[in-house]
Amino acid sequence: MSRLKDIVRRGFAGGGIATLLLAGLFVLGGPAPSTLLVAGWLAIVGLSLFLAGTRERVPVAGRLVGWPRVGAAGIAAFAIGAVGFGLSQLYTLEVASGTWLLTVAITVFVPGYLAWFALECWAGGRRLDDEMFAVE
Repeated sequence: MSRLKDIVRRGFAGGGIATLLLAGLFVLGGPAPSTLLVAGWLAIVGLSLFLAGTRERVPVAGRLVGWPRVGAAGIAAFAIGAVGFGLSQLYTLEVASGTWLLTVAITVFVPGYLAWFALECWAGGRRLDDEMFAVE
């Protein structure tokens, strides 16, 4: 396993564990439907990232899928959920305040970066090194 691939896989595994723990905190936080929705979203993201970080191939619908595509699906789900969460927070803040502008910046730029990285994972490295996303 190359050094860069090892770094990405460890990042996926660690990010998956952290996201699963965060989902658990939301479940413990209360039974509100919106809380359970966020917890479910975080659990899906965390599980897919953890599987991408720990398994070389993951069976999906009777077919083996390489870890980069599983990671790409997890990152894409995280980006889509982050946009939804960010937009929902914009409605609760006062327009043009410092907090509102920071939330706008995060809502626009972070999902864009995550979408780019998800595409890199899905394609197996267009701009990044191909060895990083090799499936053995």
